[in-house]
Amino acid sequence: MNSSYAIFEAEFRTSFRSAIQSFKKRFASTFFISFLGIIFSFACIRLMNFVIQNPQLFPEGSNEGYGTILLVYFSLFTLRSAGITYRKIVKSKIMDMYLVQPVVPRSIMLGQFFSVLIPNLFITSGMLLIFFTGNVVTKTNIYVEIEFFILLYLFSFLSALSGFMFSLIGSLHPFSRKLSFLVALFPILLALLLVSNAAHQDPTLAIIIVLVCTLLLLVFFYFMDNIFVEALESYKINSSSHKNPVRLLQFNWLSPFVGRRASAICSKEVTSSIRERDVLSSAFSTFSISLLMVFWWFKVGIPTEPVGDLPPKLYYPGMLAISLYLGALLQCTMLGSTILGVEGKRLWIMKSNPVESLLIMKGKAFALLFMAFPGLLSIWLPICFLAKFPFEVTLFFGECVLILLFVNTGLGIWAGSAFANFDESDRGNPDILVQFMLMGTSAFFSSILLILPASVMLYNHNIGLLAGGIFVLLSFAVMFAGIRASSSAYRTIYIDSYGV
Repeated sequence: MNSSYAIFEAEFRTSFRSAIQSFKKRFASTFFISFLGIIFSFACIRLMNFVIQNPQLFPEGSNEGYGTILLVYFSLFTLRSAGITYRKIVKSKIMDMYLVQPVVPRSIMLGQFFSVLIPNLFITSGMLLIFFTGNVVTKTNIYVEIEFFILLYLFSFLSALSGFMFSLIGSLHPFSRKLSFLVALFPILLALLLVSNAAHQDPTLAIIIVLVCTLLLLVFFYFMDNIFVEALESYKINSSSHKNPVRLLQFNWLSPFVGRRASAICSKEVTSSIRERDVLSSAFSTFSISLLMVFWWFKVGIPTEPVGDLPPKLYYPGMLAISLYLGALLQCTMLGSTILGVEGKRLWIMKSNPVESLLIMKGKAFALLFMAFPGLLSIWLPICFLAKFPFEVTLFFGECVLILLFVNTGLGIWAGSAFANFDESDRGNPDILVQFMLMGTSAFFSSILLILPASVMLYNHNIGLLAGGIFVLLSFAVMFAGIRASSSAYRTIYIDSYGV
């Protein structure tokens, strides 16, 4: 146990020091983003209170309670824990140093698990603190049962445990071995999802079932030290393949538009990225937004009365716009910010080749576009057909998809060069303060480029489509400005930037 604590302490101290350094470097932006986050949280509390006080506006969702919050919380934090485990444990070269030490694998595994669990608990406590503060400041006086807090911390623990275990199991090879463990654990995960969604109906029973599931997962977790080592070794052995068996991914058809070298870079970027768990997690999150929209349609339907100042007919267009923005943020801005850092030492091979920086960044930008488009397409079309949007409105949201793709790709590709992070343990991800800054910047530009044509669209559909087309061209220009800015930043990256 002392070895586990020492490993956890080392990981925690490293993360804490990195956070402190980032805070000192960007104090003003940190304060500004934190202030905006608090304001947004208070607005969400007011919205929550509005829904609670006006159940008649959502007749098909009148039986909903805090179970939906637990379901969303557990799902998001499980995905977060799985991503952290894969990035900082499975793919980390530091694990090689741990494994050669005279420490049993179970102690290493426990120490790494604590490094995933403790931040989850801190974030959960911080969210509750903001909620209580906002409840007082906004004078909403929302009453929360004690069973909710018990379940919230249980699911906080379970999200870390589930994400940690599923990330390790997902790294096993061959696929049959991976599948056998996933089939064994899937019923437990499904039971937790179902219980979390209905927890408000019988909290005592929900707590009992969650505790039983926790015990079962802990028993499996205690005896998976051999699987832990096997997962690390499997990743090393099976992560070196770079074949491109899908002819479409060679992007030969793109050569007449951007050139042969840029299309080759685009092909390389897509082929290597689809093997990255972070990219797959972002894609999965985007498709999950689409499924959530469809689920919400069948669960809630259209409100019978205005929601605040929003007419019922604008309820789903508003939700669709927000969902499209979230998809573009995940797929373009956040992934784009890792576009150079994730290369690691391979970047210096690329820089030594006689290829202009503008071509390199252009190829990477188009790769981001092609990887993001399927996810946004899955958000755009289903809800338009279900809610029976007019053809002009559906076409306008197609223009919104292009606007969000272009502007967020430009922002992401620029951030990937300007804030390139070559720390191998972070897998190219910029520090958390830069990520928050990018979220705010993305929201600012996206809202400007969407609100103006949307306002015209409300006035006249035909003129709105014309305005949307103009803003598509404007956002395309923004993307190319971002590509040119990123190519300039790319030229200033030298070997002394590695590890900084």
